[in-house]
Amino acid sequence: MPDESSPEYRLPEDHWPLPELSTVEPHPHPPMSAYVRMQRSDDFQGLRRSFRTFAFPVVVAVLAWYFLYVLLSTFAEEFMGAPLVGTLTNGMIIGLIQFPTTWFATWLYMRRTATVLDPQAAELRQRVEAEVGA
Repeated sequence: MPDESSPEYRLPEDHWPLPELSTVEPHPHPPMSAYVRMQRSDDFQGLRRSFRTFAFPVVVAVLAWYFLYVLLSTFAEEFMGAPLVGTLTNGMIIGLIQFPTTWFATWLYMRRTATVLDPQAAELRQRVEAEVGA
């Protein structure tokens, strides 16, 4: 219950905010040392390496592609303004390609996460929680 100065104090018990949270039974949590051990383990380091070797190159590639577009727009005005198809210019086409490029990179990341990273992370979590029977 809140203190008497709180506006919620005058609410009837059945109107108490978030009543389901007040009945949650405590459950055991792994000790901090279990998390530290897991962080230092080869399996966890492999998971991090797997994430980094995929995510960083994809982010760098997408950002490089985007900044190339910005640089071309700034310094290659003739090229970007030249018609490519009808009245569509190179700049418009390259700008529109930015959208599917971003979507594709996001799809790749989500696929990689679902098939590689999430199963590894779930296994590591189960090992940590098994120490306390959570």
